[in-house]
Amino acid sequence: MKLRVFVVLIVLGASSRSSIAIPTQAPATSNPHPGEKVYDVRSFAAELQRLEAELQQKPSPAGIKSFRDGLPRSWNVSTPEHSYSISTKPLRDQLNGNSADNDNAETWLEHLQVEVQSTQRAEGQSLAAAHTHLNKILAGRGFEGVRPPTYLELLRERASAWLQRMLIKLFSGVSRHPIGAKVLFWVVLIAGVGFVALWIFRYISGRDSMNFFQPGSTTVTTRTWQEWIHAAREAAARGDFREAVHSAYWAGITRLEETGTLPRDRTKTPREYLRLIDTRPLETEVGDLVAQDYKKPLAALTSRLERIWYANRMARLEDFDDTLRQLEALGCSLE
Repeated sequence: MKLRVFVVLIVLGASSRSSIAIPTQAPATSNPHPGEKVYDVRSFAAELQRLEAELQQKPSPAGIKSFRDGLPRSWNVSTPEHSYSISTKPLRDQLNGNSADNDNAETWLEHLQVEVQSTQRAEGQSLAAAHTHLNKILAGRGFEGVRPPTYLELLRERASAWLQRMLIKLFSGVSRHPIGAKVLFWVVLIAGVGFVALWIFRYISGRDSMNFFQPGSTTVTTRTWQEWIHAAREAAARGDFREAVHSAYWAGITRLEETGTLPRDRTKTPREYLRLIDTRPLETEVGDLVAQDYKKPLAALTSRLERIWYANRMARLEDFDDTLRQLEALGCSLE
C-alpha cells in the first residue's frame, strides 16, 4: 500500500516546477608523453598546411601509406590556458589509397585549419576588449529579462510549495484508509493511461491530416543550366571565382535534372545528389551516355564545391577552368 501511495505522489508531483543545474564540462586536457612533440597554435597551423600540401600532390598508394605511417597517434597543442591532444585517427582512417577518401582527408585537414585560424584570431583580442564586447552584448534587448524574481513569480513559487504540502498531507491521510487509497490509485492510473492514449490518438490523426497538404517531391527550377553558366562566367569576369564555382555546380545539377538523370528536388544535399547517381542502373541511357558515366565529373564538382563554398576556401582561376571541363563531361555546351 505504501508503494502505491508513493507512485501516486510521483505522478502528481511531476507537475510542480523544479530546476536542475547541468554542470558544464571544462575542455579536456592531456599531458604529452616524454619525447612527443608539442606544438603551439602557430606551429600546429603550419604543420597542417604542410600535410595538406603533401596530399594536394596526389601521392601514389605507397606514398599514402608512408604518409599515414608518419602521422603520430595524436598532436599535442599547448596554449596559455590549456594543453590539448588531437587524435589523428579520423585522418588515418581516411587514408586508404582511395582517391575519394584522400579528398575527404584533405577536406578534414582544411576544416581543422579553419578552426585553428579562428583560435588565432581569438588570441589576438585583448581581455579588456573582450569584457567591453561582453558588456555590450549583455546590455542588449535579448538580456533585458535577466533580473531578480518579481513578486508575482515569488507568489507562484509559494503557491506551488503550498500545493505540494497539501498533497503530501492528503495522501498521508489516505494511507490510513486502505480501501479509499486503492480506489484512488486505480482512478489515477486509469486517468493517466487514458491521457496517454488520447495524446497518441491525436498525434497520429494529426499526422494523417497533414499528409493531404504535403507538397510533391518535385520542384520547379528557376534557372536553366545555360543561365547558371552565364552567371558563373559573369562572376569569374569580376574575379569572384568562389561564386563562379558555386554557379557552375548548379549548372551541372540542372543539366542532369533536365536529362532525367537526377530528380527535380532542390531539397537534396550535394552528397545526396552524388548517391543518386550511384544508384542509377547502368542500362539507363541519357543521350549517348549511360547515367553511370556522370559519376566521376559530378564527384569532382561536389568535392570542389565542398572545399570552396562550404569550407570557405579561396578559389582560383584554375578551379573555375577545371569546373568548366567537368561541365563539358556532363554534356553542357560551353559555346
